[in-house]
Amino acid sequence: MSIRLALVGPTAVGKTELSLSLAESLGAEIICLDSRQIYKGFRIGTAQPTYEERLRVPHHLTDFLLPHESFSAGAFLTAVHELLKNKGKDFILVGGTGLYLQVLVEGLPKIPEISEKVRVQVSEMYLNKGLYYCYEKAKELDKKALEKISPEDKQRILRVLEVALETSRPLSEWQQEREGGLGFIPTFFLNRPRDILYERINNRAKAMFENGWVEEVVELEKNVPQDALAWKSIGYREIIQMKKGLISEEDCLSGIQQETRRFAKRQLTWFRHQISGKEINLEEASQGLVQEILSQI
Repeated sequence: MSIRLALVGPTAVGKTELSLSLAESLGAEIICLDSRQIYKGFRIGTAQPTYEERLRVPHHLTDFLLPHESFSAGAFLTAVHELLKNKGKDFILVGGTGLYLQVLVEGLPKIPEISEKVRVQVSEMYLNKGLYYCYEKAKELDKKALEKISPEDKQRILRVLEVALETSRPLSEWQQEREGGLGFIPTFFLNRPRDILYERINNRAKAMFENGWVEEVVELEKNVPQDALAWKSIGYREIIQMKKGLISEEDCLSGIQQETRRFAKRQLTWFRHQISGKEINLEEASQGLVQEILSQI
């Protein structure tokens, strides 16, 4: 019937146990807000909810998509609308994909499709002149949009350029015209001091190896084509390289840890600048955090 709250934050911050307790207290089910956990079979490396966790609370939009299929923010919005047709059920959103939450709250901009000609033009601009040039060019065309975009955020910078060149109108204007959004959702952004978060990330990567991540990759390689989109999830390519003898296990693990830390940093930037919600430092949170959150929705 409704989405009671959203619990978001960077990878490994500690969303899982808190989300289960909140869902149980509300009698709600969980909608996974994660663009990597959607793929079937990519269980360990994307930290999908375990069998035991799914027994405690039903989870939706996880482990359901074939590895070669794509799933856009628009598809996520449509899928959630379908779930909300289940009368009598409440849900909470849990995950780290901020774009999914933003689209769910605000809806999708009614932007015309970008032509192949413009995509090629922008791609060549990036390849020939670099990201800094693209950033400055995008700032000229859409200063308002660039106020919330990091100079290192390649995907969003190129998107601004594509829209401006295709439509002769800034992306920031298109974003004011949205449809399909649910409106305000009480949102709680979990965080920890950076050094503690990074230690948790490092330890979780080690645990994933110990829990059979390499064996998972071996099994997936038997049936999943190498060009499948799911392989882009952090760590899978590195493990394949290790198995081929191109890198050592030590370098594989440290590379995965580093890339995950970088990813967490990008997530933190997104949630601070793109999402309106209450930030909670889990190192300072009281034992009554569940009731504290429930009192604010």
